[in-house]
Amino acid sequence: MAFANRARNTFIAIVVGALALTASPQSAGMVSLRAAVAQTGALYRPGYNLLINPGHEHPGVYFAGRGEINVAWGWLPFWEEPPAGVDPRDPYFRTPEFRPVFQHEYPYRVHSGGGSNRWFNFFSLNKKAGIMQYVMNLPIGAPIRFTSWLQLWSSHLSEQSEIPPKSIQDGNLKVRVCIDQDGGPRDMSDPNLVCSDWAQPYDRWEQLSVDGVAMNSVVNVLIWSSAEFPVEHNDVHADDSCFEILPARGAKGICLGQGFIETGPGVVPPPDNVASIRATAADQAQAKPQPALTPVKAPTGAQPALAVNARSSLNIRAEPNQKAKIIGNAKRGAILPVLGKSKDGKWFQVRQQNKRGWVLASLTLPNAAAQAMPTIALDADEEVSSDGKR
Repeated sequence: MAFANRARNTFIAIVVGALALTASPQSAGMVSLRAAVAQTGALYRPGYNLLINPGHEHPGVYFAGRGEINVAWGWLPFWEEPPAGVDPRDPYFRTPEFRPVFQHEYPYRVHSGGGSNRWFNFFSLNKKAGIMQYVMNLPIGAPIRFTSWLQLWSSHLSEQSEIPPKSIQDGNLKVRVCIDQDGGPRDMSDPNLVCSDWAQPYDRWEQLSVDGVAMNSVVNVLIWSSAEFPVEHNDVHADDSCFEILPARGAKGICLGQGFIETGPGVVPPPDNVASIRATAADQAQAKPQPALTPVKAPTGAQPALAVNARSSLNIRAEPNQKAKIIGNAKRGAILPVLGKSKDGKWFQVRQQNKRGWVLASLTLPNAAAQAMPTIALDADEEVSSDGKR
């Protein structure tokens, strides 16, 4: 699939029902996007690490062109925005900085390989911050596991002669790993979100894990950090992650307690027999089958398309405004042409039956090519955007 000529021939597959945190369309971003598209093949089987860039290696991708948010390709940042009426400078709702760590500079902050992902706050904190990734084409009802190696540094005293510096007067920083079993949208209160216990691996590496059930053909895996006090340094380091389908619930698998397994979806062969995956009757009953994700193939020169993957349907509004009139809706699996985006990038304009309308980008699967679409000029009274739910 070609992504070279975005202006005319770009295919944009936006899967509605997940959080939109897109990377800028730089070369590294295109590599990440191509890797994501490569996941739209056959269902996977046990014995493989299905993550894209599981080693958290760089180059990184700048989120929305922001220099302070640089995340290793294949991964996406998230954080909690201040509630309505709260000063955006509030130190308890500060957007973290996401910056790479390289082994040749800070070997004690890298578990293996050349680098790791890092996010941190300086004299501030964010209680719902981290990185995430979507994994597609899973057999519904299959037992699954997500693991990652994590290290924390939380200190109110940075002037230390000891290397590596120690966590002194910490901010009660903690971390956990989670699986959103039905694929999203990302919601920390979702009953289908399963997480490990909170952990505090200060100044050391610790592997955390969580088991779940694929309740959809796509799931979202998250590394979630939180802190209590806005000390000088609240830093999280993540490396050597793994997501796998288990041959049976509670099985040993390939990653938990093992060394780093870097296979990735690019080398996963089609399953010999999907029916051989041992999903228990309870798991099958818990799973909620959804239509499988399928690639949208646009012919050369065709207008970019949007593939709807909402749990039921997606509202289409007259303006890029959460309070705007609903002029239509699109059911799961519907294909809509994409015309452009709003100035703030939070909405996409689409066409449905010769009508133009807007869909909320925060309910779409992250897609760098989508954010590369041109901005559509709006009237002054249309430029009010909302971050509320659909």
